Amino acid sequence: MKIVFALGGSVVMPKEGASVDKLKEYAEVFKKIKDMGNELGIVVGGGNTARNYISIAREFTNEAFCDEIGILATRMNSMLLMSALGNYVVKKVPENFKEAEMILNLNKIVVMGGTHPAHTTDAVAASLAEYINADLLVIATNVDGVYDKDPRKYNDAKKLTKMTTKELLNITCNSSIAAGSSSIIDPLASKIIDRAKLKTLVIEGAPEEILNAITGEHHGTVIVPK
Repeated sequence: MKIVFALGGSVVMPKEGASVDKLKEYAEVFKKIKDMGNELGIVVGGGNTARNYISIAREFTNEAFCDEIGILATRMNSMLLMSALGNYVVKKVPENFKEAEMILNLNKIVVMGGTHPAHTTDAVAASLAEYINADLLVIATNVDGVYDKDPRKYNDAKKLTKMTTKELLNITCNSSIAAGSSSIIDPLASKIIDRAKLKTLVIEGAPEEILNAITGEHHGTVIVPK
C-alpha cells in the first residue's frame, strides 16, 4: 500500500521541545509500517517552531514572507525525524514532488516539509498523495478526529467518525489560511482531498495510533470520496 502521512509539527516539536525518546518511538513506528511492505511519504508540519518565528516576523513583514519562514521550520522538523529514521531515508529533504517520487522509487521513506507559500503541510501531503497515486492519506494531528466545530473551543463539539469529502469541504471552508494556522484540515487540503478522491484518515498523532491507522484499529475519522 502507498501511504502519505501528514505529521503535525506540534507532534514532533511540542511546546516543551522535541524529545529524543519520542522521536525514537515515531521512527520505530514508521520503520515498522515500511517493513510491512508499504511505500511511505511523511510530510512534517512546522508546529510551535514555525508559530514562534512567524509571530515575531509578522510584526515586521507580510504573510508571504512569514510563509517562507514557516516552510524552513517544517524542513528543520523533517530533518529531526529523518535523523531518527537512519538508513530508511535519503538524507535530503525534497523540495518538490518530483524529488519526492525519485526518493520513493529508491525504496526509501520520503520525509519532507512545506513547498510553496500559502500551502499548509496538510495541503502538501494531500498534493503528494495525489501526485504519487497514494492509496491512503493519514493526517496525524493533536486532535483525535474531525469535529463539527473546534473541540478546543467548544465543549459541545461532536466527533464525526465517518464522512465524505464533500462534507469535509463544508466544515473546513471557513478555516484560516494565514501563515502558521493550525486548523484540523485547511480549505486547500480539503479541496485537494475531494478532487483526488483520496481516502483519508484523521487521527491523533500518537505513535500507537499511527500504527493503528494501518491495522484498521484507530479511533479517528474516516473520510471517503463521494
